[in-house]
Parts: sequence; structure tokens; C-alpha cells
Amino acid sequence: MKKKCLHSIVFLFCVLFSNIYAQATFTFSSDKKHHKIKFELANNLIVVPVVMNGKELHFLLDTGVKETIIFNVSKVDTLQLNKASIIKVKGVNDELLSCIKSEENALSIGNLKSNDHVVYVAFNQTENLSAYLGTEIHGILGYHFFKDFVVSISYSRQVLRIYKKNTFLKKWKRYEELLIAIVKGKPYANAFIDKKEIRLLVDTGMSDSLWLFEDNACEAYGFYQDFLGFTISGKIEGKRSKVKSFKFKRNVLNDVKIAYPNPELLPLEMKNKRYSHGIIGGEILNRFTVVLDYPNKKMYLKKNRLFDDSFYYNKAGISLKQDGDAVFENKNNPLLKELESKNITAFVDMSYLLSPEFIIDHIRKNSPAAKIGLQEADVILAVNGKKAYHYSLKTINALFYDKEFKKIRITVQRGNTVLEKEFYLQSPLVKR
Repeated sequence: MKKKCLHSIVFLFCVLFSNIYAQATFTFSSDKKHHKIKFELANNLIVVPVVMNGKELHFLLDTGVKETIIFNVSKVDTLQLNKASIIKVKGVNDELLSCIKSEENALSIGNLKSNDHVVYVAFNQTENLSAYLGTEIHGILGYHFFKDFVVSISYSRQVLRIYKKNTFLKKWKRYEELLIAIVKGKPYANAFIDKKEIRLLVDTGMSDSLWLFEDNACEAYGFYQDFLGFTISGKIEGKRSKVKSFKFKRNVLNDVKIAYPNPELLPLEMKNKRYSHGIIGGEILNRFTVVLDYPNKKMYLKKNRLFDDSFYYNKAGISLKQDGDAVFENKNNPLLKELESKNITAFVDMSYLLSPEFIIDHIRKNSPAAKIGLQEADVILAVNGKKAYHYSLKTINALFYDKEFKKIRITVQRGNTVLEKEFYLQSPLVKR
């Protein structure tokens, strides 16, 4: 089955909240030995249903984050935040940012419950994650979900199975066992790239395959500059290339897509080689059933049917978002002023309307789209004769990852002008 990953989604909240430590524990609300949770897989990212203080939300399940973070609530009029206060945290490159800390919140995910949960609300983001995924995302759930359980992630079936601490199933004996280190609430494991051993952050919250923080772009494949993802402070760009082999225990992948982010755009924590040499993300992890056993510092891997799928590149050079102007409205200034002076139970209105329009967010330099004059902020009206509203963000993006030399006909609106263009898909990498 073909698997075409869109551009990387990297929301580096892990750095923003790395110096904050809060207690939050999930427990089973029944006597079952394990609990099953269905999830949505959006661009290699795990989206789980969460109920917070009676409101139904959707969170990313992200091993690259320690604390529970909310960054928007859409299609929800109000969200109750208990015992709320304004605090300062260190952001990218030690920049001080304001956020809301809220205590004594009730969170539930199926039969898992946390009755004294601390959440942080970030207002300083410059990008809207829901717009890039085409599905509603309200926050991120990290370390506190994993720390007291054994969590099995079946990417192919889109199912989580949560087991009590110290559970070990006989079938896991057939899996590959890896030791992991838990540092500041995040898991790290060793792997090999072209026979060189490296340490990687295992990050279910990154959609891309591999990032390395040291630029070793492979001469055999060449490289190209591209938009890689974003932090709360802005977009990250860097080089894309391939490596000949990636070895995770005894599992070997060939011709693996890799990215080298520009070091000056990286948070300070990621520049520190003491933690890791890079990140392994969802485009590799989703080729396995992954079992994470934080209490015993182990991870188990079993190949699934996606393991031998090729790695695909965006051959059009277009990155899209599904978005609208309403996302920039800020209705929270009075709330923030009030919270600065006292702790209260706050009802925060953070709603916005997610428009069905598909907007060009980024055009890669020298790409087929750039050569025919497409521009950022162009609104797509139709592709290959099909109106844009018949597509989802996933299906319209997939067109740009199709076979090389395939013809794409596209209609866009730029201001009051409608333009019709066409181009042919072209691989950005030329093997030397």
C-alpha cells in the first residue's frame, strides 16, 4: 500500500515546557486488565479523543512532550480551566513567554481518568496545527499518559492498548526489544544510519521520518532546501535528502527520507548533542506496532504491512493549509489581565472557524509550482478539473506525491483574479 507523507508537522512545545514539572496521573476506572482506544491517524500523527472538564476535545499523543498542553479550542464555545494563573516559561532560545497554568482539571480518555490534571495553555503560537492536518486538534498529551502504563500502538489498525505497569504479553517475545532512556520525560533509543550508531528522540508527535541535527547530506542522492515544520516561534527550513540505510535493532530500511534542519532555527535544547543526534518520527514508526514500556525503560517493535513501502517526496513543491482569517482573532485579552492579578476558575473562549478553503502556505524554490508562478496565499479552487471542496486536505496533498512527470492542472484565486495553471511533477532529488 502506498503511503504518502505530507510535509513534516513539528510543533516543538517540548522545548517550551521542558523546565516545568507537574504531577498528573492516569488510572483505570474499571477492573479490566487492559483498555482499548481507537485513534485517528492524521499525517502519521496519533489523534485521541479526550474529555476535559466535560468538554470533548482531540489531542495529539506525543512522546516528545512532557506536560499536557492546550493551544486552541475550535468549535467549542468555552473551556473550563480550574485554578488558573499566569506564569512565565522559557521558549525557543530562552525567550520568556506567558502561558496559563491550570490545576485540578478532570481528564478522561476512554476508561482512563486523571482527576487532578495540570494543563498549560499556550497563546504565543504563530501557526495553527489544525490547519495543516485538516482535522481539529486542541492540544497535546505526553509523558503523563505513558509514565505509569505499558502502551501498545498499532498504527496499521489505529488502535491503542493500555496495560497496567509490569504487564508483559507472550506475543511480545516475537518483537524486537530495545532499551530506551527517559530524559526529561522523553524516550531516546539508539539506531544506525549507514552503519553509524546514533541516539534519537522517539517522537510520535513528528510526522516526518528522520531529522538529524548535524548536516551530513548524502552526496549519493543530493539534497534540496525545503520547509520542514514549525515551532511556536515560526517555521523551520532545512535540507532534505536520503540515506542508504536506517537500522532499528534488526529492522533495516533502505533509501530513507531524512531532513537536516537549519541549526540557527533550532531550539537550544535540540542543539545539545548530549540529548540526541536527531529525531525519529511517525513516517518510520508507523511501519511498526510499537510497545512503549516507560516504567521498565523498554520498547518493542514488530513490522507491519507498511514496512516495505517506499518513502515519497512532494514533487510539486506546494505545501497547503486549510485555514481562515478568524484564527487570528484574539478574544482573551481581558481574561489574561484578570488572571495576572488572581487565581480563578476561568472559562476561556478560544474558538475559531476552520475554513474549508485550501490555501498555498509555502512554495519550494525552483519547484514545478514555483516555475509556473504559483504564489503563497493563492487559494486553490480546483485540481485536475475537480472542485477543491470535493477533496480533503489529505487527498489533495496526495496528488503532489504521485508519479514523476504526471500532469497537474490547477485553478487558483489570487485576490479577485482566477488563474489556471498546469505543471508536471518532478522529483526534487537526483541520484548521482
